[in-house]
Amino acid sequence: MTMAVTSTFQWQDYLVFGVMLLVSSVIGLYFGIKSKKRHTVSAEEMLTGSRNLPVLPVAMSLGASFTSATTILGIPAEVYLRGGEQWIWTLGLIPCFLIASFFIVPIFYKLHLTNAYEYLELRFNYFIRGLGSFLFAVIILVYMAAVLYAPAIALSQVTGLSREISILAMGAICTFYTSIGGIRAVVWTDAFQLVIVWAGLLTVMFKGAEDAGGWTRVWQISKEGSRLPKFDMNPDPFVRHTFWTLFIGGGFNMLTVYGANQANLQRYASVRTLWGARTALLLNLPMWIFYLTILCLMGLVMYVYYLTCDPLKTQKLKPDQLVPLFVLQTMGKFPGLPGLFLAAIFSASISTVSSGINSLAAVSLEDIFKPCFRCIFQTKPSARMTSLATIIMAIIVGCVTIALTYGADYIGNTAIQISFGIFGMVGGPLLGLIMSGIFFPFINSWGAAFGLLASLVVSLYVGIDPVINPAPKFSLPLRTDGCPLINATVWNVTNVYNNTTTIANQVVYNSTTTIANQVSFQSDRLYLSYIHYATLALIVSFTVGIIVSLITCCNKGKTIDERTYYHYSWLCSNKKIYKLKHEQRF
Repeated sequence: MTMAVTSTFQWQDYLVFGVMLLVSSVIGLYFGIKSKKRHTVSAEEMLTGSRNLPVLPVAMSLGASFTSATTILGIPAEVYLRGGEQWIWTLGLIPCFLIASFFIVPIFYKLHLTNAYEYLELRFNYFIRGLGSFLFAVIILVYMAAVLYAPAIALSQVTGLSREISILAMGAICTFYTSIGGIRAVVWTDAFQLVIVWAGLLTVMFKGAEDAGGWTRVWQISKEGSRLPKFDMNPDPFVRHTFWTLFIGGGFNMLTVYGANQANLQRYASVRTLWGARTALLLNLPMWIFYLTILCLMGLVMYVYYLTCDPLKTQKLKPDQLVPLFVLQTMGKFPGLPGLFLAAIFSASISTVSSGINSLAAVSLEDIFKPCFRCIFQTKPSARMTSLATIIMAIIVGCVTIALTYGADYIGNTAIQISFGIFGMVGGPLLGLIMSGIFFPFINSWGAAFGLLASLVVSLYVGIDPVINPAPKFSLPLRTDGCPLINATVWNVTNVYNNTTTIANQVVYNSTTTIANQVSFQSDRLYLSYIHYATLALIVSFTVGIIVSLITCCNKGKTIDERTYYHYSWLCSNKKIYKLKHEQRF
């Protein structure tokens, strides 16, 4: 098998890609014009769709919002290098979605909030709300920069597509249709883009499996190469991937997305009923299982396809560039198919960024524009002024995102660790703050503030320390003995497991055996698995929050809004749940 990239993008590929961008823009323009004709252009319409969006598109938008290029490029490469343990993450999604749908969504939905972090003001105070909004802004800006940058840099080095043009095109398209069409455009465009993503992934997976010799061979060789998921029941949180790490840590990490992120909490408020919001969320469980299964199978297919000629060694590629190379080599002979996958990767990024722009515009409107307007003019802004401010906020956020993306070289080493890291390090403390308010009625504002700050300091330390002092890298053995221009040798690949580095005594691939000298060293540092950042943040947040609240007499003498926390008396009585009335808030 020749490893040189002989196929490049042709005009048919750019046509497919261009059509995807055009359709996304047309959808935004359509809803913008439609809203103006109906005279319904308002902040409520722009940010929540007047709370009457259909369930299925909202469900698809919830899935597409965080179906990003970072996971499309990162998870198959992770499986290729280290095995298919990422699939176990699907099991951790089950309790995550159940907790979010039955405990968190009802609280937020019944409060009828545009800015989800207004909940923190109702439960605690305005200062806590400001902290929550600030943390969300940090999360979403860094994450949007990552999902714009990752596909642009990977594709530019493999296909020759300009990185600067890629970033500008994606950012400009997102900003355009989000600012013009609001959340309706975002939801319907997300639904369209999710179909593109699935079509592209399935096409690549089945074509790659065919080229690799069929699914039976893929499964057999993956088993021999230790690439299938291994249910390691080791509870040690310092081991990178075990069953418990992926089940518990992966579940909590995803809960930061669906239980504490404005982009999704805003969508729950955009459907007509609580039942609809809960259904839209639960539909994402099978979607995510399907999505992660496809990505893991792609990793297995790539491993078998490159069984005897690893392109990471022979072509000096980065792991995030492996998927684009694989696409070109398996589908390059079919004009238009590489363009379909390019459209899938960019669709995943665009759907994520558009959701982030819309949600951050909502937070900026409520926490920056309205308070400043009231302070300066001593009155509330008119509906027209609020609508115009929403559009301007969306444009500003889009421009800031594009600017940050050009400096994204400094935000991480690999795509998947960027996305997991930011949600764990910053999203974990934010989730702990919200869950403290919902599940612990006695926690007061002092406990919430100290719990948030303590968990933020701890999670930032464990997340940033490995960047300053990198951990030894673990990778399963890869081969280059089948490359036509390289001597028939098997590369000795460093194996690091539980902070101990060894080179395997015996590596067997298709009856080819090599003996390697055994070397080892013991690391003097402990590295918490990056998937457990959110778990650690929750533990610290709850512990500190409870202790500080007890020291400061909890909520003695204070009146707490009963709508903002879970009433455990509901478990042992037939008392009806308090029916919430919509309160007009400015």
